[in-house]
This record gives sequence, C-alpha cells and structure tokens, in this order.
Amino acid sequence: MKYFYSVLILSLFSVAQAEEARVGEITPEQQQSVKTRVESLNSTAFSFGPAWAQDTNNSNMYYAFHLGRNFEASTNAEIRLGLDAAFAGEGSGNWWSGSLGAAYLFSTSDISPLIGAEVGYGYAHIKDASDARGFAVGGFAGVRFFRTSTTQMSLEGFIQSILDESDPTLSGVRVGILF
Repeated sequence: MKYFYSVLILSLFSVAQAEEARVGEITPEQQQSVKTRVESLNSTAFSFGPAWAQDTNNSNMYYAFHLGRNFEASTNAEIRLGLDAAFAGEGSGNWWSGSLGAAYLFSTSDISPLIGAEVGYGYAHIKDASDARGFAVGGFAGVRFFRTSTTQMSLEGFIQSILDESDPTLSGVRVGILF
C-alpha cells in the first residue's frame, strides 16, 4: 500500500507539469524572458460523508468531515491544504489528520474528473489498543461540478493511511462545496 501512494504522488507531480522548457533544452530567448504569473483561484472547502476504518478494531461506519483551502494554480492543477476528522458512529474511535496535497483536473469545463494525492500527519484513536500517530499519506478521486469562478461542488472517494505499526486506514466518500 505504501508503494502505491509513492507511485501515485510521483505520477501526479509529473503529469501536473505544464509544457515548459525542460532542463538542458532551454533556448537563449527563454533565459532572457520573464514568465507572467496568473492569480490562483482560492477556495475554502467543506465536505462530509460516510467512511470505514481498517485496523482500528471498529468496523462500524464513521462520519467523515473535511475542511480545507484549495488553490487552483492552473486550469488543470490545484494545491490542497486540508484538515480531516472522522468519528465512529457506534463504539469508540476517531481519526484526525492534516495534509498538503495536489490534484489534477482532467478538464477545464463545468464538470471535471480529478485525481490527487496528499501527505501529512495523522492520529487515530484505536479501540482497545495503542493509538496510531505519524506520517500520513492519502489519495482521492472524484468529480467537480458547477465549476464557476466562486463556487464548485465535489464528489470524491478518498483513502488515508497512517504509517504506524498498525497502519490504520480510513476510506470513504464525501460530498462537498468549495466557496
């Protein structure tokens, strides 16, 4: 599972690179030019939905919440800063994580599929065992709807793992709004 996240993250960053000059292929004209930068579209994101945790001694549904900031750095790529929380519907258990990630949006139209990866720090309270904490990795895929300059809607499937001795994992589906 850890190798899957590494490959996903590396693939994302290589796909998200624009058609720019490459190292060793820079012309004298490019050395003298200044690139014009555009202002990114910044949004606050809130989403929620059902999730399930593995290796937490609780197989019941969790209630997952996400709060974040998304920065669309180009028409097809965004940078994410997020806080995630999930609480067991029955029994004990909760999940907390903070992450930095990137996503690739496949289209510039009003509806666009997306795929992304994130890294950060996570904590999971595990029923009747030692709590997990440490480096966290995750991935997500979904669709953005109604992409306007001020508001968007999202539907995403996600997975997060805390790289600890027990390697707990949280996965689920969230519906959200970016405003």
